[in-house]
Amino acid sequence: MSNVLVTLMIMPVLLFLAFAIVPFFVYAMKANHLNTIANHALKEAEAVGYVSTEVRGRLGGRLAALGMGPVAAGGVTYPSFTGSTEALVLRDAPDPTVKLELIYPAPNLTRIVRAIRGGGGGSEHEGFYHIVLYGRSEAYE
Repeated sequence: MSNVLVTLMIMPVLLFLAFAIVPFFVYAMKANHLNTIANHALKEAEAVGYVSTEVRGRLGGRLAALGMGPVAAGGVTYPSFTGSTEALVLRDAPDPTVKLELIYPAPNLTRIVRAIRGGGGGSEHEGFYHIVLYGRSEAYE
């Protein structure tokens, strides 16, 4: 009888832990996809010497194809490229560095804690993925 009682107490906890790993896995996979797409966009930006509107458009299209299209949070539309290189940088410049900065809302993982009456936040987006990549310009005059 004691085995049955222990099983009845432990099984809900194990079941909760099994389902709690899914949102964390989704969070990690989105971060991985963002890094991969940002690396592709950086290669394109290196070729033209800056983060052009075409590079931004293709990056946004790739994100939308993965279900991570434009999102408005706090009055700002994401993905945001604030801080990226917007002026042409030539290959033979003293500092030929091209910077790609990508900011995108991250899902709220603390909603799981709220499910068990914890202190999780109620907002849809809790934080942001913030990816900063540097590359060397390949653009000629």
